Amino acid sequence: MLLCSGFSMPFVLEPSWVGPPTTADELALEAIAALGLQPAETELLGGWLLRADSGFTHRANSVLPLRAPRMPLDEALATAQDWYAARGLPLQVHVPTEARRLLDAELGERGWSIELPTQVLVARLDLRPAPAAVQPSVDIATAPDDEWLALYRGGHGLAPAARALLTRHETVAFASLRVGGRVVAVARGVVDHAWLGVMAVEVDPAHRRQGLAAAIMTRLWQWGGVHGAQRSYLQVEAANEPAMRLYEKLGYAIHHDYHYRRPAAS
Repeated sequence: MLLCSGFSMPFVLEPSWVGPPTTADELALEAIAALGLQPAETELLGGWLLRADSGFTHRANSVLPLRAPRMPLDEALATAQDWYAARGLPLQVHVPTEARRLLDAELGERGWSIELPTQVLVARLDLRPAPAAVQPSVDIATAPDDEWLALYRGGHGLAPAARALLTRHETVAFASLRVGGRVVAVARGVVDHAWLGVMAVEVDPAHRRQGLAAAIMTRLWQWGGVHGAQRSYLQVEAANEPAMRLYEKLGYAIHHDYHYRRPAAS
């Protein structure tokens, strides 16, 4: 049976900046990132966080194994399977590959497939110098307008469930950059435990390679600093080489990797 309900997060610790990240560091940052995108439904299965939100984004609709489930693995997987099936969703597990390598290996032995290999990047904001040059003007709002949502994921952000998921946070910012009165670049930022989480960085294809993503990021760093952020994280699909190059230029470095595991039959 499920042992606890609600979006309670007793797992948050302080990731260290000294040396390579430990297992505890990786899981602590995963817990902080989970706070940054809060699904409509969550449930704790021992130390596993079950998340569901109409299927919009993998992160909001997957199991995050922060700690042991406090029951045999077969029982935990069956319970999670039933929980997602009741919501019309497939079971998928968000696996930090190094911190949960034994679980990952076991799921691989069972024939579970890998989806969306992703890298978690981090940067220090407290040591970052002020921008040397004037940046394009970037607007910050506490809720996204329809233009912001239309650019995000090719318009999928306009769905009511997507809008609700993106705005479900106490300290959230939606950055927009306009050219000729039209929104051509967007991003979302949240602050939890002095970490600025950045997601939904999108630039209109006709306006790429003009420094707009860097301008949006710079503005979110400033906003995050006002709200106490000293560090920043973001997630990038491993196959997205242009985004990786951009974030490396902006001072981000790889912290750890994760991917999703799904049963072969799902």
